[in-house]
Amino acid sequence: MKTPAVFIALTALAVSLGANHAPAAESVLDAVRARGYVKCSIGNRLVGDTRIGPEGYEGFFPEFCRVVALAVFGDRTTVEMSPTLIRVGLQSVAEGDADIYVSNVTWTFSRDLSLGLTPAAVLYYDGQGFMSHRGAVDGALSELTDASVCVSRATTTIGNLNDFIARHGLAWEVLPFESSQGRNDAFFSRHCDLLTTDRFALATMRSSAFDNPDSYVLHDEIISKEPLVAYVSTRDMTWANIVRWAIFATVVAEEKGITRTNYKDHLDSPDPEVRRLLGVDEVEGTAAAGLAPDWARQVIAGAGNYGEIFDRYLGAGSQMKIDRGLNRLWRDGGLIYAPPFR
Repeated sequence: MKTPAVFIALTALAVSLGANHAPAAESVLDAVRARGYVKCSIGNRLVGDTRIGPEGYEGFFPEFCRVVALAVFGDRTTVEMSPTLIRVGLQSVAEGDADIYVSNVTWTFSRDLSLGLTPAAVLYYDGQGFMSHRGAVDGALSELTDASVCVSRATTTIGNLNDFIARHGLAWEVLPFESSQGRNDAFFSRHCDLLTTDRFALATMRSSAFDNPDSYVLHDEIISKEPLVAYVSTRDMTWANIVRWAIFATVVAEEKGITRTNYKDHLDSPDPEVRRLLGVDEVEGTAAAGLAPDWARQVIAGAGNYGEIFDRYLGAGSQMKIDRGLNRLWRDGGLIYAPPFR
């Protein structure tokens, strides 16, 4: 008769061998390639210049879904976009129902740790700001001693606002609202001098104002940090890195002056980083990830560089007319930065 110790050892060995022969869980990247398209969750409201166009959803955030599709398949149409609430979109990535969530969603500790997500890259540096009726406010807000401001109740927004008021010793009247719609209606009906929320959302409201966008002023003051990111799951870091570097490729392209119209002119560039970016010279890791040698070239040809994407959907080429501000390249005084492409 076998001793208990021997029996336990043999049982453990059998379990180990069985586990070694169990089929491995399918990776996100394998699932994407098998189905032939990227499943991308996006915001459920028209934020920024998001709209329905000939290709389906179009806009600043949806364009980065297409950037990823271009990197993997070389085809910007190989993507399925599903508009969701932020909490639903994040959960869909965590549970494997979507491959990526791209929206005006802020990178936070709890989203990383509690949901098993990781930010692929920052797409847009935002912050809480203010909008006023033109002519109602003169000078810096920190010196505006008397004003009324509409804000959403039970949010970090109202906490940031109260901190700003206390820090500058202002006698502002705070008008909290249960819903963002109620807050917005009160502001546009001139029940308050100022409206505060994320600056990106303020720019959206201003550009779509039913009367005249020029009737409203977006102020320079930013009172919080809101890095908006593309979120992916931590369960497949190869996929996470592909998404990350697809986004970074657009930034490197802008740094090097490469656009969707002139990229062919750079194919004989002597710059080693340009040659690697455009697939002229091999980059270690490309083949192992199953990417085509010219995958980044496909991204640039199909979507353009970061500056082109920003301008097309948010900047001078759009109805938004948002100044790039913190979203300028690092060399131009902004925060947009890509690691070396090597």
